[in-house]
Amino acid sequence: MKNRYYVLFLLLCIISCGKVESRDPVNLYQKKIIKNSILKNIELNKIEKERFLKIIEIDSMSKYQMTNKGFWFKISKKSNIELKPKSGDKVTFFYNIRDLEGNDIYNDDNLKPIKYIVDKEDILPALRYGIKELNVKESGVFLMPSFLCYGYQGDGEKIVTNQPLILEINLISLNKY
Repeated sequence: MKNRYYVLFLLLCIISCGKVESRDPVNLYQKKIIKNSILKNIELNKIEKERFLKIIEIDSMSKYQMTNKGFWFKISKKSNIELKPKSGDKVTFFYNIRDLEGNDIYNDDNLKPIKYIVDKEDILPALRYGIKELNVKESGVFLMPSFLCYGYQGDGEKIVTNQPLILEINLISLNKY
C-alpha cells in the first residue's frame, strides 16, 4: 500500500512538471503613449527639416551636403590635407553652438579646445558625427536636428527642449592611433 502512494506521488510529480507559459500584461495605455510619441517625433523631424531647407535656400551660395545620420553640413574653410578622423583617433577641436536664427548660445571664445578620442569617449552625438565629416584643419557648419543635440531634455541652461542647432566645428589637429 505504501508503494502505491509512493508511485502515485511520483507519477503526479512527473505530470505536473509541464512548462507553464507566462503572459505579458496587456497595457493599452502604454501602447498609446508610444504611438503618440512616435507621431510627435515624426512631426517634429518634419518641421526641423523644413527649417533647415529654408536656411539652405537663404545660403544658396554654399553647397550643403546631407548625411545618412539626418543632418546637413557645409565646409566653411577647406584644408589641403585629406585626413578624416576614424574611431580611436585623438582629435582637438573648437566649436560654437548657435540657434537657427544665428544667435550665439555657446561660443568658443569662452571654451578651451576640446580633446576627444573618436568614438571612445562620451560626447554630444552632433559633435561626434560632425567631427567625422571634417578633414584636419577644416571648419564646417552643421545643421543638427534636436535628436542629435540635447533632445527633449535641453541642456538645463541655455538650450530648450527639442531645439535644433547650428554647430560650427573647427578641427584643429588629429593624431592617428
